[in-house]
Amino acid sequence: MEAHLNISITRSQLFFLIIKTQIGIGLLSLPSKIQSSAKGDAWISVLIAGGIIQLLLFIYSRLLRKFPDLTFSRITVELFGSYIGKVINIIYYVFFIFIAAYATTLYVQLVHTWMLTYTPSWVLEFLIIGTGVYLAHENLRVIARFFVLTSVLFGCLILLSFFNFTNEMHITNILPIGQSGIEQMLRGSEKTFFSMLGFEVILYFYTQVQNNSKGLIRIVSLANCFVTLFYTYFVFICVIGFSPKVLGQINEPVLYIFKGLTYQVFDRLDLIFLTIWFIPMTATIVSYLCMAGKSLSTNQDSYRRLVWFSGLLVFILGWCLSTLEKLDSFGKWLEYGYFIIITVIPLLLWLVSCLRKKSIKVGIS
Repeated sequence: MEAHLNISITRSQLFFLIIKTQIGIGLLSLPSKIQSSAKGDAWISVLIAGGIIQLLLFIYSRLLRKFPDLTFSRITVELFGSYIGKVINIIYYVFFIFIAAYATTLYVQLVHTWMLTYTPSWVLEFLIIGTGVYLAHENLRVIARFFVLTSVLFGCLILLSFFNFTNEMHITNILPIGQSGIEQMLRGSEKTFFSMLGFEVILYFYTQVQNNSKGLIRIVSLANCFVTLFYTYFVFICVIGFSPKVLGQINEPVLYIFKGLTYQVFDRLDLIFLTIWFIPMTATIVSYLCMAGKSLSTNQDSYRRLVWFSGLLVFILGWCLSTLEKLDSFGKWLEYGYFIIITVIPLLLWLVSCLRKKSIKVGIS
């Protein structure tokens, strides 16, 4: 592999790569989606989803530590053989492209609704994808430094959210705790799980982390903990800030909690929040373009060519998706397929690696 794919990052940079990929547009509408099933226990559903992701991250770390010098795309070939392994890598590439296109379509719709109503959709899509391709074209260290630099905006978002406490809060909306029942909370956690996707970046960035064999599970666990608490906090303030009936009727409750706030210095905090949020949304596109490039390339030139080609595909698919009348139905099918590639396939790889190791030991004995 050439130098471009061997440039290393620190474990702290990996932390920011994970959280910037996970935290995206899904948070804005998440409270209303969970509330439809988990009601006042929506915040508990987020914690459950975080626990499930933690289990997956443990499996990821066990798999990657068995092959510290191999990229994920090479691990699939190593364990499943050349033919099946390459087919799996192509499937990953296709899903990364679809996820990036789907996310871009949602971003464009959001900006169209809240800010730039009369701007053509293709212009917004071009700006988002163009920025994503420009960053994904660089080496991982540059991308990681950008993510670290812009992560300070999460602190700004939390500070902005404190203004919401000047409104009337209804803490009784979450009482009694556990009122919805475990089944409904699990259904809510399923919806949360798909809004917190992005933790799979560890599969493709692991080999470029300095001293990757030390403290991996601690770093990814801290990242998952941060994202889980971040989502839990915003879901919680939406649950206590809106009545259950209202929360189930609005699409982006996280933005609506700021819409009615007006001060002498600040006005329309929802637009300020959305302007800041645009950077984490773009960072998600960058990560998926980067993973798409890494899934099928092994050197600098092929990686960069693939990133440009992937950007073109994302633009075309995003334009096609924007014409669909039932985008939610497509998103649901995409979620089910994506669930397989981030849970079932890594789990099978880990099991095969364990069985192969045992068979080797038996052969030696």
